[in-house]
Amino acid sequence: MREATADQIINSKLLILQSKRLLLTSAERRLGDTGVQSLRAQVEQLRIDTATAQHGYRSSVLQWGSPRQRDYWLIAYSRLIEMGNALTTKLRSSAPGLPADERIELTADMEMLEGIVEGWTESKRRSMTVALA
Repeated sequence: MREATADQIINSKLLILQSKRLLLTSAERRLGDTGVQSLRAQVEQLRIDTATAQHGYRSSVLQWGSPRQRDYWLIAYSRLIEMGNALTTKLRSSAPGLPADERIELTADMEMLEGIVEGWTESKRRSMTVALA
């Protein structure tokens, strides 16, 4: 795919995300100002829509973007961190049902995974510093 087309896909996803964020902010402000409970369902739906748009944007950057783009590495590290944390949570929740020897092994694996996630977090911080410079 041509680079221009990839950029258009990414930019369109970003515009959708920005629009959803603006709609959500406006609805939250109206809910806070008026307290009208009928707005609560709208705000919740906009939160879901915004999260979906965020996921779509991040996915498009990873699929179509270039590692030379500043957002690429921030999004890549964020995705790795989220997946690592989700896996750690799943492992932690399964630990109580395991025999003691397997629990010890699982604990060691979780500590190793947490160290890897910590490394990804540090790499993300460095990428953010470079992006802001």
